[in-house]
Amino acid sequence: MIKYVILLFSISFIMQTKAQTDDEVIAKIGNIPVTRKEFIQRYEMIPQLDRQMKGITPQLKEEFLYGIIFEKLFAQAALEHRLDTVEITSYSIHEFEKMFVRDALYNKEVAEKAKGKAQQLLADYFSNATKVFARALYSPNEKEINNYSSLLSKGLPFDSLMVELPEQSKDTLAFEIGMEDESLERQIFSLPEHANTLPIHFEDGWYIYHIVKRYEPILAKSQGWESEYQQIKKVARRRAEREYFVKYMKQMFLNKKIEANGLLLKLSTDKIVLLLETKAAGKKDDKDKLYLSSEDFYTLEKSELADSLTKVFVKLGKKNIPLKSFIRFLNFENPGFTSSEKRDVLSLLSRKTREFIEREVLAEEGYKQKLDQTNEVKESLGIWKDFLLHQAMQGTFLDSAKVSDEEVAAYYAKRNSKKESPPLVNIIEILTNSLETVDTVLQKLKEGIDFKILAKQYSQRELTKENDGEFGLFPTTSFGEIGRIAGLLKIGEMYGPLKVPEGYSIFKLTDKKNSKFSTDEEFSMMKEKLKRDLAFNKLRSSIIQYSVELARKYGITINENLLKATPVTNLNSVIYRYIGFGGKITAVPMMTPFTDWVEEWKKVNTAP
Repeated sequence: MIKYVILLFSISFIMQTKAQTDDEVIAKIGNIPVTRKEFIQRYEMIPQLDRQMKGITPQLKEEFLYGIIFEKLFAQAALEHRLDTVEITSYSIHEFEKMFVRDALYNKEVAEKAKGKAQQLLADYFSNATKVFARALYSPNEKEINNYSSLLSKGLPFDSLMVELPEQSKDTLAFEIGMEDESLERQIFSLPEHANTLPIHFEDGWYIYHIVKRYEPILAKSQGWESEYQQIKKVARRRAEREYFVKYMKQMFLNKKIEANGLLLKLSTDKIVLLLETKAAGKKDDKDKLYLSSEDFYTLEKSELADSLTKVFVKLGKKNIPLKSFIRFLNFENPGFTSSEKRDVLSLLSRKTREFIEREVLAEEGYKQKLDQTNEVKESLGIWKDFLLHQAMQGTFLDSAKVSDEEVAAYYAKRNSKKESPPLVNIIEILTNSLETVDTVLQKLKEGIDFKILAKQYSQRELTKENDGEFGLFPTTSFGEIGRIAGLLKIGEMYGPLKVPEGYSIFKLTDKKNSKFSTDEEFSMMKEKLKRDLAFNKLRSSIIQYSVELARKYGITINENLLKATPVTNLNSVIYRYIGFGGKITAVPMMTPFTDWVEEWKKVNTAP
């Protein structure tokens, strides 16, 4: 008993110490802290190929921290400018809050209440085998399989029967706790070695299973029992939560009066089909799914469905939900369509309508229980709110990137007078708007698959499709952040995923050259390209200058010792957070650290 108390005290002490450590502030930007916990989560859960290649270094940790600091600076500025009240920003923040409220409701009403049942299941599993090896006797005919069963029940050895049936498979099958077919699992695992099941019917015929060996690694504490324990524990929790989930959903939607506007659903289907048809033409493989981009959803809102957005799409009792909310839900979910056929699109949108309704009802219940006021929800929302606010603040700089014809002409004249040209780079790129594809690519790169093979298979950029993702030489002033970052890489180095307007870009530098200045290029031929390059440079310069101003205004303090002492790992995978009652998001916002302002800030900050 004394040992048990001491053990509990030790665990409690360790947990308290860890909690205190996680809450330590690694940096402070004005009134906004960056805790050690947030830094570790975001560093480890945002994949970056350059970190994988260079390893964990103090410089990379510092650069990443400055990326978070940049986000917090702009988030504070956004609040000062009341950008949180702008319709699209306010809507986005509220949608994230609703999602975390639903998750908190699931934890309260399902996960917590299912813990007792999970412990009971776990005890049952541990008192039994966790893996069973068996052989199968098959027949497509019920009468024949019953004859086999009768012979076995009268004492005929299974092996002897199999000798008389040479066409039967001799393979040994492995069954584990956690099978999808729980009924079959119960029949298999309830039997001792050398026993036979009764005939079991499946779609392709009838089976009798003969138990060859029962495997009990947890009871025997044999090699690998710890991982087996964790796996069984997950199965018990999942099954217990599933049972309570079904009960809760039945109770929640009992006698609920819900109406969905079928005409608006069909109209939305027609408009989405038109957008998907253009994408279907460029499919490389029939198995590839079709995704709508943010620009596609913008088109739906601003033109295709503009006249219908305010119409009531769903009625939940006295609450009316407009079509606009459903379209934005689709934008957030970004479902993959198997084809552009109207029947398939309507089928998917019907399922999404059901999910949309369920989540609205559940969020409403969560707010009734005041779950939005819990620390759990506030902490989850905090990181995402800062991220969304910083995006909104960055969006206000787009006007500063507008370039007049006079400015382009002056830029061209200055370039000619100095006879300077930016370096040229060549990259192979994988562009995708699917984070699942990003994760697949990262895993295949880990396995050593050639980058160009992956680009040929996965890249969606129309411009480079003919060349399997290869750009050809282009100046580092082109293609925005892609060109700028490519100019900083060494040949053979990879970078990504980088968030770009079209989705996510992963690229590899294959060549770099100093370009020769030429006066042969006429201004009329270069004007549009120069305008894009100059606009990007103006935008970047404006953001750098404003970042420095904000850093001086709010003040930045960094606990250098804590930063150095904070251990991190390079997971380099896309990590998801699965939300209670359905849905998933990336575990943390997918931030591309912007640190170009830091050097200028340090100069200004140290100036007398």
